[in-house]
Amino acid sequence: MKACSPIAFAFVLLALVLSTAAHAAPQVTSALPLRQRINVPATTTIRVTFTQAIDPASVNPISFRAFGRWSGPVSGSLAVAGNTVTLTPDLPFFAGEWVTVNLSRSIENTIGEPLAKGYAWNFWIKSGAGSLDLAYEGRITTQQGQETWVQPYGGYAGDLDNDGWSDLTVPCEQTGDARIFMNNGAGAYASFTTEALVTNSQPSPNEGADFNNDGEIDIVFGDSNGDEISVLLGDGTGDFPSKTFHVAGSSVRGVGVVDLNGDGWDDIVTANFSASNLSIFINNGNGTFPPAVPKEAGGNGEVSIAVADANNDGLLDVFCGTYNSPYVVIVLLSDGNGGLAAQPPVPSGGHMWQQITCGDFNGDGHVDTAINHTFDNRMGVLHGNGLGGLNAVQSYPTGGFPMAIDAADIDGDGDLELVSSCYSSATWTLYENQGGVFTTPRTFNSSSSGSCAVMHDRDNDGDVDLTGFDEIDDWIYFYENVHATGITPSSSQVVTLQQNHPNPFNPTTTIPFELTREAEATLGVYDAGGAFVATIAEARYAAGPHEVRWNGTDARGTSVASGVYFYRLVSESTTLTRKMVLLK
Repeated sequence: MKACSPIAFAFVLLALVLSTAAHAAPQVTSALPLRQRINVPATTTIRVTFTQAIDPASVNPISFRAFGRWSGPVSGSLAVAGNTVTLTPDLPFFAGEWVTVNLSRSIENTIGEPLAKGYAWNFWIKSGAGSLDLAYEGRITTQQGQETWVQPYGGYAGDLDNDGWSDLTVPCEQTGDARIFMNNGAGAYASFTTEALVTNSQPSPNEGADFNNDGEIDIVFGDSNGDEISVLLGDGTGDFPSKTFHVAGSSVRGVGVVDLNGDGWDDIVTANFSASNLSIFINNGNGTFPPAVPKEAGGNGEVSIAVADANNDGLLDVFCGTYNSPYVVIVLLSDGNGGLAAQPPVPSGGHMWQQITCGDFNGDGHVDTAINHTFDNRMGVLHGNGLGGLNAVQSYPTGGFPMAIDAADIDGDGDLELVSSCYSSATWTLYENQGGVFTTPRTFNSSSSGSCAVMHDRDNDGDVDLTGFDEIDDWIYFYENVHATGITPSSSQVVTLQQNHPNPFNPTTTIPFELTREAEATLGVYDAGGAFVATIAEARYAAGPHEVRWNGTDARGTSVASGVYFYRLVSESTTLTRKMVLLK
């Protein structure tokens, strides 16, 4: 046989390379908005670029999905132009919410070759400028009729009826049900309906998704006292006409939603405390689930689940925390085919409860995680290295017995604050983010327990508010984000007015204010209807900070009733007003 010349051989090799490249599966080369970006506009489009031209017939609402944690499944227009696919949402996202985008492996190039695996990433919608001095707005009960204790723990703030407002789904451990509070279109909630869950269950962990891909919010609930999950399929009105129940492992303390096999359908992962393992439920492709696949994570007493991309490979992974010694956080990396590979455990520093959270806290583009040290009265932050590993924990003091933790950009400055819910001190501890280091903790009060909190734009004013749950007294507490406008002085404004503390209070509270120069100042108190109650300060003050105490009495010295009051500070041409609450 005649040998092939070097030139001919080179041409053959080049043809082989080109042929192989032409038949390689398409891959994602870029995705916008960028993963873990904190300040994405609410009207953003979502754009993905591939290595090859994409077949438009393979792009549909199942193969290319987006889900806002509170706004729900995204409806919009999908457009394919060569190797770029764009999703233009019909409606804005909700301020400050976490968004997940999923591409399924059914997306194909123009010769019918699909993605080798799915692709997914997260980002955050921008929050408006706000304050970290949240103002107490009021509270409502989760009880009905003759109930004496229902024990609300956990909450989901998804828009269940597609009216553009954040509703509340509240699991109650003593009654074994979920209570649905619909937003009245002004940021408030009144009566509720009740949804039954697994019989004799003690629900608390929960998460929203679209399990049957009908464009409506569905919810999965764990059972901290049993071994089943409840999957409720929503109909877009606030009702859940379809329910299924599935066996996981004993004491389901954590739930997470993730498309583990890239088929375009949301799967479920649970952390089973008493069974000391995880359970994986792979969606059947219609919103139902086969028997769970148990997964050993390598911990002792798995209690918490969060989902994010730990190693920046376009697959969402599972973060798991443990309650028992040795106290660790375990990252389980997805293989894109339904499998999870546990990485070496990282010491967490203490017992964890049911909730952990993820986000890019230090702005390096890698996912970090935040936890609570429940019996040590501290929270911990573990920064990710972008390779699936976590650095050593950094801890910060909180109130007593912190149980849950969540993240949000509360002041609108483009980084994520942390809120730790503290059971025994009946408080929520808010930490300000300063470049990945958390400083200047603020405390907000409950009556008997600060069990957990939801961070969402409750009143649609563009910033993030706090909704907290008291599982002893069955209250839902509302703290409002006070806009920065009117708080930070301009060059011509002589005075700033801070939030009173404590708030709520009984019987006295302190009101701080500050003058940029010597000036007259008058501080008055008014009731919820605007009627005058008392003048508590009226004098000429030097430049600098000042504090005035109010003992809850009117101008005649008579104690006033519990309720919402306003305090108004007038100095020169500036008038500033804030709310406070007296609880007796």
